[in-house]
Amino acid sequence: MKTILVSTDFSAVSINAIDYAVEIAKISNAKIVLFHTYHLPIITSEVPIIIPLDEMKQNTMDRLNKIESNCSCGFPVQEINIFAQENKVDMIIMGMEGASYLEEKFIGSTTISVISSSKVPVLAINKNVKFHSIKKIVLACDFSQMNDLSAIDTLKELSDLFKAQIFVLNVVHELETVPSVSKAIEGIKLNHLFKDIEHSFHSIQNEDIIDGINDFVNEKEIDLVMMIPRMHTLLQSIFSEPNTKRMAFHTKVPLLTLIEK
Repeated sequence: MKTILVSTDFSAVSINAIDYAVEIAKISNAKIVLFHTYHLPIITSEVPIIIPLDEMKQNTMDRLNKIESNCSCGFPVQEINIFAQENKVDMIIMGMEGASYLEEKFIGSTTISVISSSKVPVLAINKNVKFHSIKKIVLACDFSQMNDLSAIDTLKELSDLFKAQIFVLNVVHELETVPSVSKAIEGIKLNHLFKDIEHSFHSIQNEDIIDGINDFVNEKEIDLVMMIPRMHTLLQSIFSEPNTKRMAFHTKVPLLTLIEK
């Protein structure tokens, strides 16, 4: 891991995410780039108004002067993704603030939008999460056919970095006495990929996938949750409304999404 992009809006939530990113960077010797997106104010007036663009940018840069930084004018999700791609960022770290029921149902989130569109891993840090050594990582997986396993590289890298144990978790509505052939094959693939890492496989029954993941996190005292949207049919449903918001808003540990390449 060489470059970590941290999106900030100067809020307490994003500053907490910066603190978390700094600790990861210390261990991985990665470079941190702070990134802020600003947009032009919408002004309704018949009188021409001069908007001081250069001054707006300079004011932003003045607030980003402690670490390598950049800012851009535009829509946050689009600008974050463009910058990440053009600068070969290895991971995006963003803050995530908890929400009330109504906020969860009706209000979107820049972090959620980046999660669903980014082509690089996104680490969402809940506002109440403080950094501590990562010793247990859970990979939420439904053992659907994996056409491309390269997304697992980040998981293996973090596990090696922190000497962490990996828990491969499958939440099902009904436990199977004998796993299907396809699940067995995918399990063998993962077992081979993690052959040099301490790992274990777990299947639990829960009618609600998110509740099942969070129950497992609490029971095993997990430090980090990983998901791979678009790789598995199960996770496709998780990363659609309203499950994405439920997981990101309510998980008490960092949530890392790995997009299949």
